[in-house]
Amino acid sequence: MKIFFQILLLFTFFSISTAQTINKNYVCKKETKELWRELADSGRYHEAINILLDSIQKNKVKNKKSTYWHVGQLYACNNEYELAINYLKKSTSFVDKIFDREWRLYYKGTIAFLQRDKKKLKAYHDRLWNKHSEYYYCNSFKLKAFYENFEKPYRWVYDMPCE
Repeated sequence: MKIFFQILLLFTFFSISTAQTINKNYVCKKETKELWRELADSGRYHEAINILLDSIQKNKVKNKKSTYWHVGQLYACNNEYELAINYLKKSTSFVDKIFDREWRLYYKGTIAFLQRDKKKLKAYHDRLWNKHSEYYYCNSFKLKAFYENFEKPYRWVYDMPCE
């Protein structure tokens, strides 16, 4: 009986591996970067912004609030801080600000950086840095980097790796 199960297991393994390699309909799906991200990575912020705003206008986005956040980030990368703040504020709902403490601190800290308010940024940074989940580690690191590199532009600081 033991030998029967070993043969059955071996047969099943070879059947599955053969089916995966000879299936002509199988297509390897590579992860592709969205066009707006490619444009942003090459410094073409306004073109990326236009794509994102167009997708919002045509209701082609799954998460409008997240898209507003990205638009705000792109304006910030282009040193257009007032426009960036307007879009960042559109990105976060009242409920998010109330119930997600870590997001609220990151959101407010980012806006404090863009408003050039180092005192507020320090307060948000300290609260997030001292108590954050693993999920928000990178965001807490970004606020730390914003504070420690306050004189630098958003794009330069934001591109720093989370360490």
